[in-house]
Amino acid sequence: MIETFPQYAFGFFGGLILGGLYFGGLWLTVRKIPTSRAPHKLLLVSTALRLGTTLLILYIVGREYPSVFLGMLPGFFGSRYFVLRRVGVTDGRRMHAAES
Repeated sequence: MIETFPQYAFGFFGGLILGGLYFGGLWLTVRKIPTSRAPHKLLLVSTALRLGTTLLILYIVGREYPSVFLGMLPGFFGSRYFVLRRVGVTDGRRMHAAES
């Protein structure tokens, strides 16, 4: 398969979506833990679903379309930045603008 820029770009945007779902799901889980009656079960199920889905998608894409997979990796890890900006967290502390 010939590796082209559109394949890398497609992978990058797919990685952004996949990472957004993964890190967004993590954020939702962390928010629910204080009010959950069984926080350990919530964390276990959430982690299994998020990690299992992410690894399965990365495996399938990597096996069939290696150049798309290579584009997905920076997109996936780059999405963390966007999720943190969206929820108002930087370097483990809440942003000042988000507190007001």
